[in-house]
Amino acid sequence: MNYHIEFDLDFKRNPYKGKFIVFEGIDAAGKTTHVNDLASMLEKQGEKVFLTKNPTDGEIGKFIRHVLTGKTKIPSVSFQFLFSADRNAQQKDLIEHLKSGETVISDRYFWSAIAYGLADREDVDMDRTGQVLLYSQSVLSAFDQHILPDRTIFLDVPVEIAVNRLKNMNKVKELYEDQDKLAKIYKVYMWLIKRFPQEFTKIDGTKPEKEVADAVLSLVKSLKK
Repeated sequence: MNYHIEFDLDFKRNPYKGKFIVFEGIDAAGKTTHVNDLASMLEKQGEKVFLTKNPTDGEIGKFIRHVLTGKTKIPSVSFQFLFSADRNAQQKDLIEHLKSGETVISDRYFWSAIAYGLADREDVDMDRTGQVLLYSQSVLSAFDQHILPDRTIFLDVPVEIAVNRLKNMNKVKELYEDQDKLAKIYKVYMWLIKRFPQEFTKIDGTKPEKEVADAVLSLVKSLKK
């Protein structure tokens, strides 16, 4: 027997006085660079800033990094639930900083889980599977939602440029760092941006660092609380 269930849910909006800014993009898009650039510029203007990331530096986040670098193998679905658990553990600390009026800046957040989770699947119905992930990752949930960023900045970098950047990085190769996977992840991000246009601002990540940093700062300062 089939059962039909249908209901509408909004995101859990940020009601606190602090701003919550997230950087998203495929690997080597420049997220970490621009997280640090934005934090530095805001601090110079006298603002208090708290930096965070997904995966976090907590115990669950450390285990996730073992999987990303190939030290541990687990099923892809289990892997995505680990990201959700890591964010759930992160929420209390994140909210405390927002309550105190700090600007919270994150290198990745729950949108990454949707993009990378969908990319792990073959020949999926993007709308149907994406909707399931939005519920299962506590993004659109009737129960314990993860708080929504005030603005998600997508650093738009072509896959070919990202791959070339990765080749020049002195780091251990991670699970998703090949051209085919990055192409699938980029495609999902484009679907998310089209589906939720009010939540994202897309910025050209191939422009000079200062130009990108200035555009990001202008955007963040324009956000009203």
